[in-house]
Amino acid sequence: MSSAVGKRYARALFDVASERGKIDQVEADLVAIVQAVEQSEDLSKIFMHPHIAVPAKKSLIDDLFKSHVEEETFNFLNVLIESGREMQLVEIYRSFVKLANDARGIAEAVVTSAKPLTAEEQSELAEKFGHTLHKKLRLTAVVDPSILGGIIIKIGDRLYDGSLKTKLETFAQKA
Repeated sequence: MSSAVGKRYARALFDVASERGKIDQVEADLVAIVQAVEQSEDLSKIFMHPHIAVPAKKSLIDDLFKSHVEEETFNFLNVLIESGREMQLVEIYRSFVKLANDARGIAEAVVTSAKPLTAEEQSELAEKFGHTLHKKLRLTAVVDPSILGGIIIKIGDRLYDGSLKTKLETFAQKA
């Protein structure tokens, strides 16, 4: 769930990136930064700790990211730190990706199946559902043997449940 504040920060960054034609670059920067923070326990502790001084955090960000990310992304990180909003980095990143995908006509979809889907099956699903939604789908495949068979597709807040488990549960309720 994302907060209004996180969405506002994401919108501000998106507007700047869009205006300067750097949506893809800023998104790639955010991916790298979020991964770095999530994969390094030390970096995460320092970056997210509320009692570490702003200058110390800004110095750390300067050392780690200044020469590796776009100016817009670097400036945005500094604004986050100055505002005390660094705890919302992941949420802001997710909101930014949603804005970027909406602008590109792309929707994120999670496909859950009982067995792994082939690349061809994933491509076919992306094409069929994408055509229905008038968007290009970016699929993430998840395997969950508990659904027994069929698939479940989640696109944004829409859920298409064609799992055998749900069909059996529905049948049992009607019987």
